[in-house]
Amino acid sequence: MGSVVTVAQENAVVRVGDMVRRPGLTFESPEDFASLDAPLFRGRFWHRELRRGLVVHASDVFEDAGFTALSSQHEGLSCIFFLDGDVDVEIGGRGFHFTGEGRLREGLLLPSVRAESFRRHSPGRQRIRHLVVSATPEWLDRDGLASVDDRSVVNAALGAHLEGRRWRAGRRLTDLVDRMMRLGGSPGGLDQLLVESAAVEIVAEALASATGQDAPAPEARRDLSPRDRARLRRAADFIRADASARPSVEAIAREAGMSPSSLQRLFRAAYGVSVLELIRRVRLERARDALAAGECTIQEAAFMAGYSGSANFATAFKRHFRELPSQVAKP
Repeated sequence: MGSVVTVAQENAVVRVGDMVRRPGLTFESPEDFASLDAPLFRGRFWHRELRRGLVVHASDVFEDAGFTALSSQHEGLSCIFFLDGDVDVEIGGRGFHFTGEGRLREGLLLPSVRAESFRRHSPGRQRIRHLVVSATPEWLDRDGLASVDDRSVVNAALGAHLEGRRWRAGRRLTDLVDRMMRLGGSPGGLDQLLVESAAVEIVAEALASATGQDAPAPEARRDLSPRDRARLRRAADFIRADASARPSVEAIAREAGMSPSSLQRLFRAAYGVSVLELIRRVRLERARDALAAGECTIQEAAFMAGYSGSANFATAFKRHFRELPSQVAKP
């Protein structure tokens, strides 16, 4: 797995001095700051290496002042999403404009075959919500392209230096980005497995969009045997297809071609949770998606998630998503 680098801050305040002292970064601003302690932006942001070579960077902050930051961008592949804000970026002399108006409309797939200069300019006085999933060439070769049938097409897309490819955000991509924005700063456990699987799916979808190939199914863990990965995939597909019917462990085990006890051991090895716990989380995710889309009431969402009352549903929802159903529901 390699070392995991994590920077995650909630309700943090980044000041001018923090930017000035940051290694490898040059900071400029039209503002006449009286002190290095002057606030620059505040909110929630995180940077995490999920696997060796697979990195996520995200923020949900409010900028108090406009500024320009100059640094460098490494080689590899970046999948960039803006949900709120207005930012101009220049990479290797090529300009990109990112804007968001409260919801995800598209993603940008940006390959880079070598390190380049990076310049980011923001006018300030605005909310910024964005997500970047980055993969190194080593990770792509080792993990990311393992299920790709025709690598020549993918390699051609990855070799198009700084040729940004935009693709429209469908329901699945929106759900994946939303999951990472909600759970990306969590300290660990199952949330991080969900974030990692979402990042892998995002890279797969980006490559599929750029090349016209089908996105490969995500893997649970790299050290599982091909046979166990196939069993997990069959079990997960069965759970997601029939989560509303609350399938039994025995039925899932039959679908996966193994005994119930073996299935439980495999799930704990791969995901760190029991089969029933994963079913519960899948149903909560579906209920949240339906609430966010305005497709059901809170009581209907509770029934969808397997709860007879809205109070117990709200407690479980708050524990899992760190927000109440009423904060998510659309009228």
